[in-house]
Amino acid sequence: MTMIWAAFTSEWTKLKRKTLFLSTFLGLAAAASLFVVLMFSQATSNGGIVTLHQLARPNGLVIGVARASMLLGVVAFGIAASQLASEYSLGTLRQLLVRQPRRVTLLAGKMLGVITFLVAALCFAAVIALIVAVLAAQSRGVSTHAWFTGTGLSDMFQELGDLALATVGYSVLGMAVGQFVRSAVFAVIIGFAWLIAVENIIVRIVPGVQQWMPGASLVAVASAGNEGVGYAHGLFLGAVYVIAAIAASMIVFLRSDVTA
Repeated sequence: MTMIWAAFTSEWTKLKRKTLFLSTFLGLAAAASLFVVLMFSQATSNGGIVTLHQLARPNGLVIGVARASMLLGVVAFGIAASQLASEYSLGTLRQLLVRQPRRVTLLAGKMLGVITFLVAALCFAAVIALIVAVLAAQSRGVSTHAWFTGTGLSDMFQELGDLALATVGYSVLGMAVGQFVRSAVFAVIIGFAWLIAVENIIVRIVPGVQQWMPGASLVAVASAGNEGVGYAHGLFLGAVYVIAAIAASMIVFLRSDVTA
């Protein structure tokens, strides 16, 4: 455990660089907040993205964050993929292996570092988006009384927990792709293309496969279930994908040559 902790803290030393830390935390917070503002601005008494009546319900505080979960997850995937892939492209992985030759230990520490970094960033973004939601509700005349009841607070903490679980999934899958591709640019392109376009195209052609798609499963976890995928099914399948991705990453990392 001591060696894993050392690898974990080493990864956080890299992640705490101001350029990466501030851009990730503030960028995700801005994206989530803009989505919330858009949702409130488009809401009417009769329809829109959501209705004003729906926003006044106990779960109205977290509707915007839940709707933005796909966007936040895709960004988390890209950051995770680039962090691991860049170790190959920049040639820093070889130096890390000189300091820590136990590959499983090194990869476990790096994964834990990236996961905790992105979970913290997503939770920060969610909290800022919730504050923006309160301000937006006041500007639209939406009552926030139900948001701060026992039911409303329970919904808020449940959504934050679901978002954190989904972020773990996006992070692990992103790091697995980065491990396989070894190029930050290609890893990000592959992930974005699959989650945003390819998976949706496949589902439109064969609707029955939606419940087996990794992206759809993680969206179901982040949003407490949706029409195509239930929460329990998404949580189970997401866990299977995460375990498979970790196992595959470990095997590839143990057997691959690091020459640069």
